[in-house]
Amino acid sequence: MKQAISEITIRHISQKSLEEFAGTLGINASRQMVWFWKEGKQEPSFDTLSKVINSPTATAEAKAWAAECMEVRYGVRVGPAEPTFDQEVERRR
Repeated sequence: MKQAISEITIRHISQKSLEEFAGTLGINASRQMVWFWKEGKQEPSFDTLSKVINSPTATAEAKAWAAECMEVRYGVRVGPAEPTFDQEVERRR
């Protein structure tokens, strides 16, 4: 069974506060947004996940979270040994 986005988010938040995790994403994310993901009330959009993956200021942990969510939610695998997100999108066109 695939993990839910909320389970992935809870695992990646670990000991961080919602504000701290939002700050690691490298995008304009609020603690409320992270709370919705953590509680399973909403899922991050494709656009949000791609922005985190491609953000020069996102932490490696945040990018790993976004990549894992991207794979579970959209079936797109992105990682260090994989093509960049933009390359993957181009390949699928």
